[in-house]
Amino acid sequence: MPVSPTQIVLAVVLALAFGFVWYYEGRGNWRARLEDRFVYGVPWGTIVTVTIVVAFYLLAQAGARQWGDPLTLPFVSWSYFYPTGIVTAGIAHGGPQHLLSNMTGTLALAPIVEYAWSHYPRNVRNEGGDDAGGLFARPAVRAVVVFPLALLAVAFGTAVFSLGPGLGFSGVVFALLGFAVVTYPLPTVVAVVVSSALGTIYQALSEPVVREVVETGTPAPPGWAGIAFQAHLLGFLLGVLLAVALLRYRHRRPSTERVFFALVIVGMAQSLWLVAWPGGDDVYFLYRGAGVIFVLLLTMVVTVAVSGSDRQLLGRRPLAVLPRSPSRRQLAVGWLAVVGLLTVLGIAGAFVVGEFVGISVAATLVIGGLLAIPAVPPLLPDRLFSGPVSRRQAAIVCLAVVTLLVAIPSIPVSLITVGEDAVPGDGGVEIDEYTVTYEQDATSGQVPAIDLGDDDVLAGEQTGVIVVSDEREIWTIGVREEVLEFEGGDTTVVGGIGWHETVHAERSGWEVVGNDSAYVVDLTHDGETTRSFTSEPVRADALIDGQSVVVVPVAEEFRLQILEDGTEVDTIPVPAENETTTAAGIDFTTEPTEDGAAIVAETAGDRFLIAERETY
Repeated sequence: MPVSPTQIVLAVVLALAFGFVWYYEGRGNWRARLEDRFVYGVPWGTIVTVTIVVAFYLLAQAGARQWGDPLTLPFVSWSYFYPTGIVTAGIAHGGPQHLLSNMTGTLALAPIVEYAWSHYPRNVRNEGGDDAGGLFARPAVRAVVVFPLALLAVAFGTAVFSLGPGLGFSGVVFALLGFAVVTYPLPTVVAVVVSSALGTIYQALSEPVVREVVETGTPAPPGWAGIAFQAHLLGFLLGVLLAVALLRYRHRRPSTERVFFALVIVGMAQSLWLVAWPGGDDVYFLYRGAGVIFVLLLTMVVTVAVSGSDRQLLGRRPLAVLPRSPSRRQLAVGWLAVVGLLTVLGIAGAFVVGEFVGISVAATLVIGGLLAIPAVPPLLPDRLFSGPVSRRQAAIVCLAVVTLLVAIPSIPVSLITVGEDAVPGDGGVEIDEYTVTYEQDATSGQVPAIDLGDDDVLAGEQTGVIVVSDEREIWTIGVREEVLEFEGGDTTVVGGIGWHETVHAERSGWEVVGNDSAYVVDLTHDGETTRSFTSEPVRADALIDGQSVVVVPVAEEFRLQILEDGTEVDTIPVPAENETTTAAGIDFTTEPTEDGAAIVAETAGDRFLIAERETY
């Protein structure tokens, strides 16, 4: 692609701008500040991590050959029974914009985290330092090995506990956000703005002039409906917990007000409040109010966990004002009794209702177990836990409990497989272990690996280009029905590490007057076309001399069927453009129109519009 003058000028101005700041800030001051934490003043861990993720997109996902349409299906965390997806989902991406947003966020936030962790832990002033020696204490190893491995481990963890199929590095980006905002609140607020600026600069360099026209877009769910909010929240909580552990180890406590306001700002700016859920029938719900309330409550808990008081939360007799005040241990026993009773009632209620019994019982046991955690410390022997819980410790326990509550529900969702005879219809194209087909109102071929108490928990009718692979536990929509209906065609990419193949789906049909469309879908792979789907015949609302006309899609063509009193009188192929065919005393002509073509019926001077060719 040729480089435009605008791109050249922009690159020069960027260099001049950074040179200007470097010069007026004393030139060597920047490097002197960074060399105290980074090897040669460079955040090598960030660079290595970004290189790994981008290289995976370019090579494994074939982004170097098809930048805008990468291979994604084999790298999604479809199921625990598909390890490849679990391992790769955290670093794979769905497209250029997905990759760009995550990499700009990483470049803005990861250096702050790397700076807080430091390549030279013994040089970290007023933070106690790290006394551990050995290979992993060497600055070069910490820079190019340990830090990238830590981020990749978080990517793996968010993929393991993703609520449904997941893809992308965003869980790590939010973990970086949580770690950074706790350790360096104000720089993190600046970094959030920098992330947006980096994205704008990249887009200006890659596409300096954008030309758009007024047009109606493809029908699609709202953008927020496809965001993996659970993975974002899980990554954020993991980052906060790791930061709290580092701060406690280094005896450092950031300013309370800075942590609080920075958490509120980045939580709102980065949509940590986003909680969305499908409501069925193409309806989606965004619980913005509840999400904002949750972020504010979470902000208070995190602030206490980071910089709260070490004063005890409850004394040995918290209710000393009462005539016969119970001790902490007695209160713990009472709390466990209440939690146990509510758990039993919840399980009994699940069996009484009789729906989703497995899920309900599992959820009740998990919630009951987590609610019981605060009662455990007072019941431990003094040799294990001798003192009361401090406010800061209580906040940390709350964060850990919330993290578990966010992570655990993903386990039953990921214990799924593709059942037998999962491929709908009989017009599929087989490519190695994949089958690609088109079907209308197909029931999902995924089945739970464990009994969830309801056979229909994963069932749901879906229409579109369906991709099935029992070896990879994949049963998904490759191209949605609405996309083909609007655009007429689209491509699905299947494959694995080292190979990929494309399947092009093409829709054609007739919009029948007074009724739905009669259409077919053809799949083309490696130069061969297969008619994957033909819709049901569709009757026009015109009644011609007591006869009705039905548009019938068949394997090779469209036909017109003439019925009288429900009985077939005649059947003919749809005439070619500008040609006329007579059937049952009716002349049928396909006439060209401004937008395409139309089928017209004529008899005894009367003229009837039967159908118009679909346009996309």
